[in-house]
Amino acid sequence: MADDIEQNSIDPDAALRTSEGRAALGTSLKDKFATYKRDRRCAEEQWMINVRQYLGKYDPSLLNAMDENTSRAYPKITRVKCMSMVSRLMSLLFPAGEKNWGLSASPVPNLPVDTLVTALDVWKAEHPGAVPNAVDLTMLVAKTASDIAMRHETIIDDQLMDVDPYSSCTYETLVRKVIFSGVLYGPGVVKGPMTIADKLSGYQLDPSGVVQIVETDSYRPYLEFVSCWNYYPDMSAAEFQQMEGEFQRHVYSKHQASQLALRQEFDGDVITAYIEANQDGNYEKYTYEQELEALGGQNANKQASGGKYEFLEWWGSTSGQRLRSAGVAVPEEQLEADVRYCAWILDGKIVKLNLNPFPEGTKVYHTFVFEEDEVNLLGSGLPPIMRDSQLAVSSGARMLIDNASVVCGPNLEVDLDVLSTSQTDYSVKPRKVWLKEGASANQRAVQSVSFDSHIPELLSIITTFRGFADDETFVSPVTNGDLEGVPGEAMRTTGGASMVYGNAALPFRDIVRNFDRFTTSVIGALVNWNLVFNEDRAALQGDTRPVPRGATSLMAKEVRAFTLDQLANTLTPEERIYIDERELLRERLSSRDLPLERLMASPEEVQRRQDAATQAAGTAAQQSAAMFAATLANLQSDTLKQTTQAQKNLDSADVAVFEALLAALTAGASTDELAAIAARTNSSRSGGPARPAAENTAPASGAGGE
Repeated sequence: MADDIEQNSIDPDAALRTSEGRAALGTSLKDKFATYKRDRRCAEEQWMINVRQYLGKYDPSLLNAMDENTSRAYPKITRVKCMSMVSRLMSLLFPAGEKNWGLSASPVPNLPVDTLVTALDVWKAEHPGAVPNAVDLTMLVAKTASDIAMRHETIIDDQLMDVDPYSSCTYETLVRKVIFSGVLYGPGVVKGPMTIADKLSGYQLDPSGVVQIVETDSYRPYLEFVSCWNYYPDMSAAEFQQMEGEFQRHVYSKHQASQLALRQEFDGDVITAYIEANQDGNYEKYTYEQELEALGGQNANKQASGGKYEFLEWWGSTSGQRLRSAGVAVPEEQLEADVRYCAWILDGKIVKLNLNPFPEGTKVYHTFVFEEDEVNLLGSGLPPIMRDSQLAVSSGARMLIDNASVVCGPNLEVDLDVLSTSQTDYSVKPRKVWLKEGASANQRAVQSVSFDSHIPELLSIITTFRGFADDETFVSPVTNGDLEGVPGEAMRTTGGASMVYGNAALPFRDIVRNFDRFTTSVIGALVNWNLVFNEDRAALQGDTRPVPRGATSLMAKEVRAFTLDQLANTLTPEERIYIDERELLRERLSSRDLPLERLMASPEEVQRRQDAATQAAGTAAQQSAAMFAATLANLQSDTLKQTTQAQKNLDSADVAVFEALLAALTAGASTDELAAIAARTNSSRSGGPARPAAENTAPASGAGGE
């Protein structure tokens, strides 16, 4: 048994404890349990009918009305429907890579003063010299509340990985028991969060800076499944919120009871004294326990307790004055109020008494009701819904077997007057010889008698009522994976097949919503537990609310994946600034049932990759700048070289013009001839057609011919 650590235990001050007050409270709780037990008897009778129907056992009243020579066939279609329902709900509520719950901050969060002061100090450090306005403060509060919700969700996610104090058990495994109980009986119950103490080892630096290994006390929550047979609610209430309280019955061995006496929060003296005075225990089997044992083939003995002890655990409320008279340290301001508390009693004697440490509205017992109704607080399971169809199928199966045994087996008419007196063996067997004497040739001593066969009609009846069961339970062949009868066009694509399965899951919507209320209750209780017992509770003080996500899994995954892909491809750059890219990627992966824990990199790895990409981009930018500078330098060098060459060419051209003019002038050329020579030379320098050197020289003025 785990060591429950709870606040507000029995006041050690003996002056506050009175045996009369404790005795009166214990007697009152014992009488109240007798009332709750009597009120639950009708539900127990229905649960027994459900169990028999699930196991394929006839009720005693039906069994007594049957002829002992007829068939006892009982096709277990109820078991098939129950298991299919459980499997389908688990598939919907726990899709691969997703949680069926989450935490979010309130739209208008209400944060503690210390949290707001710390958040504002961080903002000022990030924005030195800036003065926040109303918008900045609103965004700061929303971001702070969202960060707290994310941190809280991570902590609870880790706590749900191991919720059983006795063995390694995940939340999903625990929920499977709850769903099965809800499907079979109507209610599925979980208790918690209770608290268990652990010793943790860690490192610590002493004042001199030396590393030391120290052990510290650490608390963690745990949840436990409670069988509906051991859960006794206030059946007079129309809803669970209206209950005065609720009992849980515990049956322990003598060793377990002795260990209970060693725990700090229990009154060990009372337990030890009772064990010594009652060595055979006080446990007696209830009526339903005897019926269950008989159903399982065990020899039920009402008087045999096996040396076990029955403890009753109560969670409810009473006046603060009454609790103080029983020895509980009740604050002065709550003496006249109705105070919530927990008590354990052993045969009317209180062995544990303390205040409820959780805030008002926090449930200790969380119930999942498969199908709610107006006449029963605990609702209805699946077997009563299809009981008539199950009995009709069973009746059809019995008639089918009885009729087949008559039709298929040999029935003979024997005329003893014709049969030989030497014939003494009337059994029917292969190669049997029947002897006649003193009879005419047409008179037969033995002849077959035939009966009408109704096998086809009986098979049709069975098929019809199996169809009724499909309609009544929503568990059709498609739900079980049988696609016979589904149009071929719908199965040509994966998306079409998914739509068929998705439509088959739509009738489960109300059941999933009932489970979402259970999820909200459990996660909300864990949130409150962390706010009371978590070592880091100061950092978790925020306006955090649980968010159930069971109903979102009813959409066909292929349709959801297509919608997400289309959204990712059509977002504009302006729209992307409003989208959380990481969450969008998570949704795209989870819609394909891919393992997020293996595909998604950790935030540290993502940051490392971003830093590496930023560094690589900076290096590439530096290299590009260097290449650009080198290219620019080359261009400047080439330009200078070309400019220098052009200047040199111009200088050479000017020398040529001067020499031509000088030669013409020496030859006695006129002014017009000199102008023409200069024009031809400039044209040639600018890229015009070159002329022969002889054409560039004019004859001297006044010179005679040859």
